[in-house]
Amino acid sequence: MSLLAAEHALQAAQRAGDVDALEALLHPRCVGAGPDGSVFSKEDDLESYRSGFLQITRLEEESLDVQEDVASGVTRLVAAVAAIQGGTAVSARLVYTRLWVRADEGWLVLAATLAPAAEPG
Repeated sequence: MSLLAAEHALQAAQRAGDVDALEALLHPRCVGAGPDGSVFSKEDDLESYRSGFLQITRLEEESLDVQEDVASGVTRLVAAVAAIQGGTAVSARLVYTRLWVRADEGWLVLAATLAPAAEPG
């Protein structure tokens, strides 16, 4: 699977709340940082979907940059996102920057950051 296909598979899993697909795409030591500066592990992320705390209702790709080499790659996604988080509807335009590593099972996210995206000007 190409890195572009892996990124699109991850987005589809997020939209569907597909914990099994997310588990397959996240490295065991994956760490993320949210827009508020909070840090979360792979298990934290999976649990938010598994428990229903996070339900993404819209994740619409606005732009995507993919860079890869033999062992690693980076994706930078700008997306319009809407979700139910802890029972509250939220929406934002976000930049997802993900560091991917190539493993025997394919591309895996090792690290990710989410940050507010600048409004198009």
